[in-house]
Amino acid sequence: MSDIYELPEIIAAFTDELEEQLQVLEECILELEQSPGADELIQKIFRVAHTLKGASSTMGFEEMKLLTHEMEDILDKIRSGSLNINNHIIEVLFQCMDYLVLLKEEYKNNRHNIKIDINPIVHKVKNIINGNVLIDTINYKKEEIIEKHISEHSANGFRELKLLGYNIYLCKVEISPMSFMKLSRAILIRNYLDENGKVLETYPDLFEVKEEEAIKEVSYLIAFKMDKTPLEAQLLDELIDVDSIKVEEVDVEEGKEEEKVSLEEPSFNELRMTLEDKSNSSMGDKKLMQTVRVDVERLEKMMNLVGELVIEQTRMAQVGRTLHNKYSSDSSVEELQGIASHVSRVVSELQENVMKSRMVPVQQLFSKFPRMVRDLSQELGKNIELVLEGGETEMDRNIIEEISDPLIHLIRNSIDHGIEDSIKRKELGKRGKGLLKIKAYHAENHVIITIEDDGAGINIEKVKNKAIERNIITAQESEILPRQQLINLIFESGFSTSDEVSEISGRGVGMDIVRSHINKLSGIIETETEEGRGTKFTIKLPLTLAILRGLLVKLKQITYALPMSNVLEIVRMPFEQVQKVKGQAVIMLRERIIPLVWLHDYFNMERSIVKKNIFVVIIAIADKKVGIVVDELIGNQEIVVKSFGAYIGKVNGFSGATILGDGSVACILDVVGIAKLINER
Repeated sequence: MSDIYELPEIIAAFTDELEEQLQVLEECILELEQSPGADELIQKIFRVAHTLKGASSTMGFEEMKLLTHEMEDILDKIRSGSLNINNHIIEVLFQCMDYLVLLKEEYKNNRHNIKIDINPIVHKVKNIINGNVLIDTINYKKEEIIEKHISEHSANGFRELKLLGYNIYLCKVEISPMSFMKLSRAILIRNYLDENGKVLETYPDLFEVKEEEAIKEVSYLIAFKMDKTPLEAQLLDELIDVDSIKVEEVDVEEGKEEEKVSLEEPSFNELRMTLEDKSNSSMGDKKLMQTVRVDVERLEKMMNLVGELVIEQTRMAQVGRTLHNKYSSDSSVEELQGIASHVSRVVSELQENVMKSRMVPVQQLFSKFPRMVRDLSQELGKNIELVLEGGETEMDRNIIEEISDPLIHLIRNSIDHGIEDSIKRKELGKRGKGLLKIKAYHAENHVIITIEDDGAGINIEKVKNKAIERNIITAQESEILPRQQLINLIFESGFSTSDEVSEISGRGVGMDIVRSHINKLSGIIETETEEGRGTKFTIKLPLTLAILRGLLVKLKQITYALPMSNVLEIVRMPFEQVQKVKGQAVIMLRERIIPLVWLHDYFNMERSIVKKNIFVVIIAIADKKVGIVVDELIGNQEIVVKSFGAYIGKVNGFSGATILGDGSVACILDVVGIAKLINER
């Protein structure tokens, strides 16, 4: 094997592709469990396994090559009718999937010292192949077998495609002798052709070829809406590691026996629908569909540069306004303002597009959940329907990585403590199958994610008693605290209403982890629950953490910024309405007790002279709400978050800084730290 496959960028590209293939594999196995007779799913899983085998062999990853080869053998027996899919086979396929995930991580981090022993799973697979476990067989009718293995394409099917505007070609490709892993190259060519038209068949059958067999030439029977000459030229230009490409048009009308291609016939009704969907995706449009993998660090650098532009754009606008006020009659000043306005629009569009390049669909996160819900449901003996909505919603990839663990904790908690088993649900008059619904959507500059179940809900009395037992609140406080604040006690460290320790959702640390992660992301979490009816968690997150809207406030003539994502509302109220509870200043706002923080106290500054009315900024951090008293409100604007850097390090009370339009620096207040100040009191 060439040393080229030792290069970090090659390994990174391989593991990225591997991750995508594993995701497809998991989704297909989940679908197959629900539809065991779906031949197209079996074929799709076989192709993924075959692709993984070829790619891992190319990279020299022998463990993955061996395991995927064994998977092929099982799937081949299923395709041929020797095996019937049952729960045991599905479970073994899932276990194969788990081993492949473990191997992927090993190859990424420790490729020369693999510690994963695949012998146990290989042994399980071989037992199934050799018939050492109870496996039902399929007795296909003769007609079904004939339908599966038609030896020739019908001329009628070809004519049907012709009527749709497609040309049928036999494309002969000679693989270069210098190409590593010719079989893998042939499969890549097949995938390339199938993306732009339709590959009806290949000869030899690439999914039946043994790896050790040498492949010199592959013939692809294809349907395209391109003429022969431009198609051939395009293929010569696009395909690599090939010595020659010859495209021959299949003459449908003559239908001569010697010109027929002895290949398997697809279902032409299905094929027509597929081709009609792809009619706008011809080879000529290929360049518009191309994507490029970009290192995340490059995106971060671009985002930082855009941030600098946003700062300068704000300063330019402010200078323009100053000049206009002084020299309003000067035409040059008017022209300058026009240029500044145009630059502002361009920078805004650039910022929007760079931010979009960092965005990824929430589906990447959601795709983890079906398998997890399935496994936990089986482990707990529960029947649960998972509904996912809004997978196309996009958010910053960094936020998606951070929010993954909190969502997993909430889902596990719903399955373990929320949703009842089928017997109990029927006794309660509910349908036997529980419902877990996860939804994502945009709301202004935020992403909202909800996790909702129709389970038992939260027992408020039990929460109160546990909180008193753990000295989180007193019995007296439990009687006066509003219902919502009692519910939020579930996020306290170590809190759990369960009397038994569960392996699924642990010892109560999960909800505290949820809160700390959401704090870190400047997010908000709200809980709605009704005993006997279910619970709904709503998480509100900023679209991105790099550039955000900030509320500018003044304290002793010094300007500070508060992230608008945490600001719920601003109230101006008489100072007389401030009360004291256990020495803590609070206000009552819509029947909720809101603790107050004077930023002057937080930064050890002398308070301003108390006026008749005070400005209170109500902020939310995860499940908590706090009121911040400030001297003056300036307004809100877009701010670029800058860290203090290694030289200054972490500064208590601040999460970063930003540069304002006049060139001055405003520190961004650490809202999480402010909330902790309340807890410490």
